[in-house]
Amino acid sequence: MGIHRVDGARLFYHQAGAGEPLVLLHGLGASSADWEYQVPELSRHFRVIVPDFRGHGASDRAGDYRVERFAADTWRLLDWLEVRAPVLVGHSMGGAVAMQMALDRPGAVPRLVLANTLPSFLTDTTGKRAMLWLRLLLMGVLGPRRMSEIMTRRLYPHPHQAKLRAKVARRNARHDRNVYLATIRALTRWSVRDRLGELAMPVLVIASEHDYFEGDEVQRFLAALPQGRLREFAGARHGLPLEQPAEFNAALLEFLRPGALPHPRDASAPVPAHGS
Repeated sequence: MGIHRVDGARLFYHQAGAGEPLVLLHGLGASSADWEYQVPELSRHFRVIVPDFRGHGASDRAGDYRVERFAADTWRLLDWLEVRAPVLVGHSMGGAVAMQMALDRPGAVPRLVLANTLPSFLTDTTGKRAMLWLRLLLMGVLGPRRMSEIMTRRLYPHPHQAKLRAKVARRNARHDRNVYLATIRALTRWSVRDRLGELAMPVLVIASEHDYFEGDEVQRFLAALPQGRLREFAGARHGLPLEQPAEFNAALLEFLRPGALPHPRDASAPVPAHGS
């Protein structure tokens, strides 16, 4: 684990492997630990860099918790590491950070992977409003431990996922209540929907059948990207990198390094009009 101080906060990060830089960006209430099944495989092919955003994981709780701040922090870290032209992989809120980073430095990001995410988290649909108020209620009233137990039961509901569910619940229970609430409020004020045409690099959008988002939003997202490509996973929920790690990794490598692995079993299925 490495440490770099940026604007009053110590940012923690992990590195593994060598070669073309690949940055993995985690979601809200998560940390670099959520990429535990990706780092061993991807570091065989890339120099993998996995930061904890400020307020998350082992990084300091300091400053504000906007997407723009996380993007700027990550660029500062990469500059310090002398990383040029990083490929960005973002999950959920990490996808928002990846898009913001690519827009903040035009031409600096050669490829993007955006998993279980959207270009706007404005609460402009019933599904987004419900997700916001549920999370505010759970975290604000019940706190991080109970919220993590409830949310992980929704993310990993099957009996064979019991160990994964317990592990993620324990991990997320350590999250700071105030940081979480500040971050989700800031996230719901973020949007780059009107700037998607500027993301001219190849972009892989990864979607799950039972995600929080409405399927037509994903289709509009894809249509607005000049070089967008969609990979859809049947039966999957929002925590796809942990839920189906082998299939997720294979989809990444198929996009980032064609021929690096045999083509996986087809995990695709149409995204329905409404996720769950």
